[in-house]
Amino acid sequence: MEIRRLYLDANIIIMLGEGAGEITALLTELAIQQEPEEFSFLCTSELTLAEVLVHPHRRQDDDLIDRYEGWLARGGFLELGPVHREVLRYAALVRSSYSAIKLPDAIHVSTAIGLECSHFLTAGTGLPDTIELAQGGHGLTKGSAKLEMLRPDPKTLKAIILAQRAQ
Repeated sequence: MEIRRLYLDANIIIMLGEGAGEITALLTELAIQQEPEEFSFLCTSELTLAEVLVHPHRRQDDDLIDRYEGWLARGGFLELGPVHREVLRYAALVRSSYSAIKLPDAIHVSTAIGLECSHFLTAGTGLPDTIELAQGGHGLTKGSAKLEMLRPDPKTLKAIILAQRAQ
């Protein structure tokens, strides 16, 4: 499996921060092997911060809030894609092409495409296995984009970890 860049959906960050068991252990292994750098292998959207903080705030879990804030700060193990006008415009294109995709997921997909990710790791079921877009005009000239969805099962996570070690 050749993965140029891997986008982590908010639900993956929550699994990493609040989960237990083999999946969480593998996600932790993937995260700790990342070197903070400008062009990180792992990335997510700034939108992720708003999504992951909801339950910790409800529970008043300051330790988890601090952990998420640290993980989603600039210079950490993830590159953060900003939510700006172009991301939102491209999210509209995603939703026009895939009508079942909800706006937050379309923003994540748009961010992943903008960050040149080849794969998108999600535990969600609202995204198709592959997203392919080819659209120009109105400033949306990202060209052809293809994004493969991956699910966080042990076999997939082990393959990602091994591929990263080989690079």
